[in-house]
Amino acid sequence: MTTFWLLAAALIAATMACLLWPLLRHRVAPDPDTPERALLADLYREQLNELDTDLQSGTLTAARHAGARDELARRLLDENASATAAARQAKPSPLLAAALLAVLPSAAILLYLHLGNPVAQWSANDMPAATDGQHQLSGLQLEGMVNQLAKRLRDAPGDAEGWAMLARSYSVMERHDDAAAAYAKAIALAPDVAPLRSDYADVLASLNGGSLEGAPMEQIGRALALDPDDPKGLALAASAAAERGDTQGAIGYWEHLYRLLPADSQTAARIAANLAAARGTAATSLTASGEIGGIVTLGEMAGRIPRPDETVFIYARAVDGPRMPLAVIRRTVRDLPARFTLDDSMALGPDHKLTGYPRLMVEARISASGNATPQAGDLVGRTGPVAAGSHEVQIVIDSIVPDAGTAPAADRIPH
Repeated sequence: MTTFWLLAAALIAATMACLLWPLLRHRVAPDPDTPERALLADLYREQLNELDTDLQSGTLTAARHAGARDELARRLLDENASATAAARQAKPSPLLAAALLAVLPSAAILLYLHLGNPVAQWSANDMPAATDGQHQLSGLQLEGMVNQLAKRLRDAPGDAEGWAMLARSYSVMERHDDAAAAYAKAIALAPDVAPLRSDYADVLASLNGGSLEGAPMEQIGRALALDPDDPKGLALAASAAAERGDTQGAIGYWEHLYRLLPADSQTAARIAANLAAARGTAATSLTASGEIGGIVTLGEMAGRIPRPDETVFIYARAVDGPRMPLAVIRRTVRDLPARFTLDDSMALGPDHKLTGYPRLMVEARISASGNATPQAGDLVGRTGPVAAGSHEVQIVIDSIVPDAGTAPAADRIPH
């Protein structure tokens, strides 16, 4: 910022020097007694003598002689007046120079503050390098410039770019309420500019205690609807997904953003680090919890039609492990189709959990009696093996248990 004003002052000084030098420099004025003035007098005398000679010889009458003398006198006076005017013009003009010196620099500065963009001279990179005193001075200067911009926008409120600049300036000053109001005005004038909505979401999050849920997420969604490749919108969407525990969603946004960035940029390096951490968290989560989920539907079958209040058992068992179910939940027929999630919190015993079993069989059974032991007439469906961590498991209940006596004891679900 200081460099800018020093350069501006130097340019003003150079301009003033070019304008003032012709006005102030001392030029030698013609002296009334110079040879030029003497030459005029000699010529006048010679021509006057010639007129007198012509009068004496009879070449000129007395009247014409008098007229010629008068004409000669007028010519001499005119030439003498021109020389005197030149002498006056050669004198310096200090009053005009002083007026220019007072008016031009002030006019240039005022014109810049009114029509220019003084806030653009400030950058976040310059501010941390300043000393405490410089910070205080810079803050005062910035506030003055921002106030000037705000005044200009009050006089011309239809400038969307001006409101956006004012909003960003308020954000730098951490005046988030004012920034949000300025962004709202900018978006009202330019509703289809995705980066404006992303910046607005960022400010709203600051007012929301750092959370992106609610109004910030609404602006993020609109930004990405306008431009799916908006970098800040993608970054904020990834942060919002991570905030609500949607690791896979965050990974998707970060992967999209990473593809848009130069591979050797610092931003790309940060996104790559975020991706590595998120993928590690996702993998650890799947391995540790052994969570699995999907949907259960009732298919067409030749057997009976179940009542709406009959019990539906949904459970998982290990492919390479004990046949006893590891986790189970209950629903009713009226809930179908039903989405489900099985995890270790639904385990049937401390030694029988989903954790540690990478492959699972997932089954669903409708029991007319509500008995955990399979009985003739129960309706069943199963799928597998499926990988632990899957959330798109589909189970269709489409067969009937022929004889309860054929069901192994291990298939019974403990009460």
